[in-house]
Amino acid sequence: MMKEHYYTIGEVAKLSNLSVQTLRYYDQIDLFKPAYTDTYTNYRYYKDSQIFYLDIIKSLKYIGISLEDIKKALKLTSEELLDFFAQQEQRIDTKISRLNEVKNTLLKTKKQLQEQIDIPFFGEVYIQVEEAMPILQVTTTELTPTSSTNTYYATLTKIIEKEGSVLNSRYGCIYPLAPYEDVNAIIYDAIFTPLLTERVFSKLSSNIEQTIIPAGTFVCIAFIYHPDTYFSFYEKLRNYVMAQSEAFESQVYELYMPATLTLEHEKKFIVELKIRKKQ
Repeated sequence: MMKEHYYTIGEVAKLSNLSVQTLRYYDQIDLFKPAYTDTYTNYRYYKDSQIFYLDIIKSLKYIGISLEDIKKALKLTSEELLDFFAQQEQRIDTKISRLNEVKNTLLKTKKQLQEQIDIPFFGEVYIQVEEAMPILQVTTTELTPTSSTNTYYATLTKIIEKEGSVLNSRYGCIYPLAPYEDVNAIIYDAIFTPLLTERVFSKLSSNIEQTIIPAGTFVCIAFIYHPDTYFSFYEKLRNYVMAQSEAFESQVYELYMPATLTLEHEKKFIVELKIRKKQ
């Protein structure tokens, strides 16, 4: 029979590519203990047959399993360990899905910021081809472009954050395209926020809807928001639409976004009004 070989903690550290401090910590928490410890010198000694356990520990740690759970895993039967690995696989799949969602959110946020930077000019009508925009909207019957929409926006915020999703820095409003007398005659049909994720929101109340602004060609006008000038820009856009031979839909989409993300004492906001051409 081959005689069992013993290693010092320094030798095990070299063999396993782990630090002496890590091995001492593993001993302290009862994860990987030496075969015996010299009571006089307090030196730790490990058997040949123990070394492969370090490979298992490192493998389990690599896939994100906590040291506490690794301790439990090392005591499982083969059947129990198989079930444990299945659970870890599901956990990793969930994490991957979450990271993909975070990445897509980042990409959409970058895209929105780029679109804002690429607004061709302010105060003039321009044409823009846009992808479909998923939104969460709440109906309203009394708000105008000079009203505060914070209460409605807070309602959408709570729903999005409750689902563990992320909030957009933009919000918008929808109202009918019509020949209004002044800005206070414009009454919003809905307040919305663009959705950055593809999550489906459940158990929404009757006045809240998850929907989309369809893809298509839009005529747009952008300007820095001010209640005294809002109506003149709306009229400029409406007059442009009325002068065209093409047919347009009867809804105005208003997108409201911060002009910058810096902390300013007086925050400025960009408003973009857009009307979709009929397909």
